[in-house]
Amino acid sequence: MQTTIKIDNKVYRIEISETEGDLLKVKVNDKEHFFAKKELSEPSFTDFYAKDLNRETKEDGIIFRERVEKEIKSPLAGTISSIGVKVGETLRPGKKVATLIAMKMENEIVSEGYGKIKEVKVKANQSVNSGDTLIVLE
Repeated sequence: MQTTIKIDNKVYRIEISETEGDLLKVKVNDKEHFFAKKELSEPSFTDFYAKDLNRETKEDGIIFRERVEKEIKSPLAGTISSIGVKVGETLRPGKKVATLIAMKMENEIVSEGYGKIKEVKVKANQSVNSGDTLIVLE
């Protein structure tokens, strides 16, 4: 899909296309940016090729930010029923890292960004509290 938009008398050429996996490629005036597609939510910015994921890009007055997690935490208290990742594995947005049983329901805990797993701090059948760190990323 291609379009142009005008903001404060500046014209931006925008082209949106899908790439392999779960990424959208957005070209703004011939500069490529990548967004991770998430089920039932807004796409989040990610520079798929960037080595330093903790950065902000300003392009033609538009600021693109990436939310980069360094830890994946438990959203609520419960029991970890399974771990779906290992140390050294590279995560992508939407990757299931663990399953948490809380209030008799299974809840999938997924990565919201890219990263490499440095440490898995929990095991299957371990009880956790809301906010406890489950996974540490490099």
